[in-house]
Amino acid sequence: MASKRPTTTDIARLAGVSQSTVSMILSGRPSVSFSPETIQRVCSAAEQLGYRPRKRNGGGPSDPPLVAVVTPTPGNPYYSTLIQALENQASSNGYNLLTCNTYYDADTEGRYLDLLASSIYCGVIFTYMPYNRERVRALSLSFPVVIIGDKADSIDIDTVALNSRTAGELVARHLYELGHRQIAFITTQLDNNIQRQRRLDGIRPYLEKRGARLLVQEASVNLHRRKYSLNIEYDVGYKLAAKTSADPAVTAYIGVNDMVAYGIMDALLAQGRSIPGDCSVCGFDNIFPSCFANISLTTIDSCLTEKGRDAFELLMRKITDRPNTNATSVFQIEYNPKIIIRGSTGPAAGR
Repeated sequence: MASKRPTTTDIARLAGVSQSTVSMILSGRPSVSFSPETIQRVCSAAEQLGYRPRKRNGGGPSDPPLVAVVTPTPGNPYYSTLIQALENQASSNGYNLLTCNTYYDADTEGRYLDLLASSIYCGVIFTYMPYNRERVRALSLSFPVVIIGDKADSIDIDTVALNSRTAGELVARHLYELGHRQIAFITTQLDNNIQRQRRLDGIRPYLEKRGARLLVQEASVNLHRRKYSLNIEYDVGYKLAAKTSADPAVTAYIGVNDMVAYGIMDALLAQGRSIPGDCSVCGFDNIFPSCFANISLTTIDSCLTEKGRDAFELLMRKITDRPNTNATSVFQIEYNPKIIIRGSTGPAAGR
């Protein structure tokens, strides 16, 4: 007599979670995320019991294959928009996504990496350059991996990115041509974040070569220490702009991303400054609220739809062609940035 086929109820009992939690994790329900520990228990229980999804319609196709998307935060619309673009592409190709939020924490990312070799997943997309780069590189040798973000020189993995140095230079040129000669760059911690650092690397030499002054204000607290705060990037912009505005010579501010730029704008407005009459403000990413009439932020377009589309297509290529793919082939898609000029920037006062 054949042994009873394990069910999601059996997995739930063994993992100590609800049956609905098991179903959502194993099906990759969109816009639902769980802690690495919960996913680990469910995946381990499923493997221990030898669980395999049932065929549909009496022998029809199996449940859609599952791709993990590792992202640092759901609080910044940059990432939520990027995940939506990935979900759209995944759905059109018959895949489901499971979102794993690391909250900028390398240890949390490491626990997710422990899960990714599970047979439940067929690939992973990182929406940022991972912290545990050597582990991710090792994983990529036997598992399809794609990264959305500026490529680290030491990691040979397929990437999709915007040219961040050029993006920084575009913002610097725009402000310089408007007559601004005292400019502040406000950023969350640069630490080992390649994208933030390269944006600064594009801004600094352009301004210094022309004799303009750049004041760099960097947050002292790492993002992962306030990992569950939805407003942390906004708060960085607000607090550092309030401090920097004590220097009346500064007539332009650059936020490392749009969320930081929103904080800068509110801090300046709270002090009675006009934008762009007294001060100009720029950001990076062009997230959706930046086009709102009361914000109207000048920013760099991040090509979010294109990134999601191309990253998933790269992953599909690795999944479907892996047995025939040359292991030494590494693909990199890079977009040329474009500045979106809106109402938050104007000529320097006195021009």
